[in-house]
Amino acid sequence: MGLLKPIENEMAYLKAGIFGFQGSGKTYTASLIAKGLHAFIASKKPVAFFDTETGSSFVLPMFREAGIELVGVKGRAFKDLLDFVREAEGATDVAIIDSITHVWREFVKAYMTKTRLRFLRIQDWGPLKQDWQAFTDLYVNSRVHVVMCGRAGNIFEDVREDDEDASSKWKAVKVGTKMSAETETGYEPSLLLEMEKVYLKDGGKYVRRCHVIKDRFAAIDSAEFDDPAFENFLPHIRLLNIGGAHLGVDTTRTSEELFDEAGNAERSRRDLARKIALEKIEAAIVDAFPGQSAKEKRAKGRIVEAVFRTKSWTEVTRMDADRLTAEAELIEHVLRKEETVNGLLEDDWNANHADATLASIREEMEEAKQS
Repeated sequence: MGLLKPIENEMAYLKAGIFGFQGSGKTYTASLIAKGLHAFIASKKPVAFFDTETGSSFVLPMFREAGIELVGVKGRAFKDLLDFVREAEGATDVAIIDSITHVWREFVKAYMTKTRLRFLRIQDWGPLKQDWQAFTDLYVNSRVHVVMCGRAGNIFEDVREDDEDASSKWKAVKVGTKMSAETETGYEPSLLLEMEKVYLKDGGKYVRRCHVIKDRFAAIDSAEFDDPAFENFLPHIRLLNIGGAHLGVDTTRTSEELFDEAGNAERSRRDLARKIALEKIEAAIVDAFPGQSAKEKRAKGRIVEAVFRTKSWTEVTRMDADRLTAEAELIEHVLRKEETVNGLLEDDWNANHADATLASIREEMEEAKQS
């Protein structure tokens, strides 16, 4: 069997994402999950915290009370985040990133500073997204449980509003929320949670409400929890292949062989090769028979039919690029011979004799290549 093999559960580590607006409980909920997961897997290692906004200091008592050492780094540099995840793989079992929003903003700012840009252009997003992919690949594939927090951002759409005077205008309308970071970051977590601070009329108090935006196991997908506890997320966590093999995405295989150094795809290269070969064939035939007499037109048709076994030029143009390239070389070679050109012009031209001549020339060319 080649690429295909039986599918196994190779998600051994929790990859969670939490986003929300200020005061919604992102850091606290992430810490509850990390603390509960630490106990669930009976880890003896510290919990790692990549802290961009001092949140680790406020949840430190929670970890100390549970007898868990909290280690980490306070910073916002993208480079430090990559090093943090790599180091956390060996030194810890559970890691928290809070907040990925700051890292993304620092990353963009660093790019603009380095390139001396005042604003980003369309062509700048390609390099930014490509380099950011280093983090998302590491996040998904790392052998460590990761809870990633991010600030919430609004999603807007332009909506046409019709006024009473029959005129209309466009208005930006909020249609949803997302994790505020690189636009595709929110797609990476297997468990994605949105936190919200909600006022309850009954009782007159606030709760932190957790909306399960995505659970790839569908165990708690679309569920809601007020003041969530670790136990709320156990249905998802129990389905992980904890202690087993982990393979998020195989990033070792690429499609580089499909492109040349100029970035042309295989199909584009073959189309170009076909075009070049056809131009060489036409040029060789026109050079040998430049006129428009009946004899020369007939000779052009004869060489095409002898080489390609068809009288249709349209059929020739649709042939494989490799064959056209080889036959272009043959035709150029054949039409350099004066006796061949004269033979094609003769009234008593013999197709069988032409076949024998072409076969002989093919052998001659092949021997020349091998010598």
